[in-house]
Amino acid sequence: MTIESIRSLGVDVSKSSVTCHILTQYPIGGLKTYWQKSRNKANSLFPTFYSSPKLKSKQKSAFDFADYVTQNNPDVAILEPTGNHYSKLWAKILESLGINILWVGHIELRRYRGGKNLPNKSDEADALAMAAYAIDRENYLESGELNPRQFLMHRPEPIDQVRELVQQLEHLNRVQSPIINYTRQLLAWQFPEKAHSQTESTKLGNVPPLWGWLAQRKLEVHPPSYKSISRQYQQSAAVQFGFEIDPIVQLHASWLCDIDIEEQRLEIKLKSLVNDELFKIYNLIFDQFNFGLRIRARLLSRIYPFEAFLSNGKPLIEREVREVKKKQVSRENGKSVVKFLPGDVKRVKRNRSRDAFKLRLGMGTVLEQSGDKLVEKGAGSALCRMNFWQYVITKIEVDGRLPDNPIGREIANYKQTLKSNIDPSGKQLLNGKHLQNKLMSKVANLLYRELSRAIAL
Repeated sequence: MTIESIRSLGVDVSKSSVTCHILTQYPIGGLKTYWQKSRNKANSLFPTFYSSPKLKSKQKSAFDFADYVTQNNPDVAILEPTGNHYSKLWAKILESLGINILWVGHIELRRYRGGKNLPNKSDEADALAMAAYAIDRENYLESGELNPRQFLMHRPEPIDQVRELVQQLEHLNRVQSPIINYTRQLLAWQFPEKAHSQTESTKLGNVPPLWGWLAQRKLEVHPPSYKSISRQYQQSAAVQFGFEIDPIVQLHASWLCDIDIEEQRLEIKLKSLVNDELFKIYNLIFDQFNFGLRIRARLLSRIYPFEAFLSNGKPLIEREVREVKKKQVSRENGKSVVKFLPGDVKRVKRNRSRDAFKLRLGMGTVLEQSGDKLVEKGAGSALCRMNFWQYVITKIEVDGRLPDNPIGREIANYKQTLKSNIDPSGKQLLNGKHLQNKLMSKVANLLYRELSRAIAL
């Protein structure tokens, strides 16, 4: 597909609607000029279609969207992966009509829109930017073909299933937290001896003993555990002073049992997918870090295929001669404030593949202007960044939990080096979040290194 023959449909996906725009050639005079001339004709040039239209407002439906696509017959449709659920309906319609879908990353599209001086927070401008993205010569190879590196690579079906299951498990984890908190508050006077005790199911098909006992689901609780809790309850101070288990506690406990059973079902499916032969190389490397099931799934959903970060099968490394400014980072009101001072002219090397990899995993940083200061903020997937933090907290900061292999020893030595960095008074310079962030970055760098060694040419 060459730039001379392409007909591009930009589709900006919102919560319950899409805004579209069609381009057959890149606008003469640039996108900003085109936008200023066309924005007043939004109803005709930038139609909006709704998944749940209000008939009284004469809103167009998903069926009208299908008719619109059929009438205009685009060669490609450009979408941004804004929420896996929000885009699924519209992508399915496009696929059913035989339209080739190209996905553009959030960061790439934001930079592209900003570079073309298009307004932010405008669905119409986003649709225009996406339509132009596929016919902009900057996104083509010298041969005239679309540059695949400018778009997100197609993910196989197992990866989409892994991503969906991970999201469902995280949703269930968020849902049960307030239920557990409220239940424990009530148990503080209805069964105080168990109000703050930990309870987990140890056998597939069983529910956590405490929740199962409270919900009176005897057949789903390990018998000795059920008897033990019953005996503790009879001896409880709450019973002696006339308190009983409230029905609302039983209801909440039953919900928690249902959630636990559902988590077990999802984890069985997730384990089968993650252990697919397709991910054999990735799992061998994950084994070296002793990653758990959920972090493996989250990482796979973000980095597969690893080849997407490479250029012609090799890491993209750029070398240039430029002034390397001295960077000073200070903490003000809980934020990292960055100042740049004049430096020396040096030959520097930038590993673009590694930078893109870390950004995808939430371990990248961006500088944002805040008044007269530059504030450094974490960028990328916040969920992946949380997974790295949990790994540091549970596996690295607790002595003896790292695997006994070269990777584990390298991480342990790095942690010891950081902790041995002290001032003249003997006070440790790095601790808390600063230390954890350093360790998180180290793990991401090691993961990239091992994947490169295993997959890159």
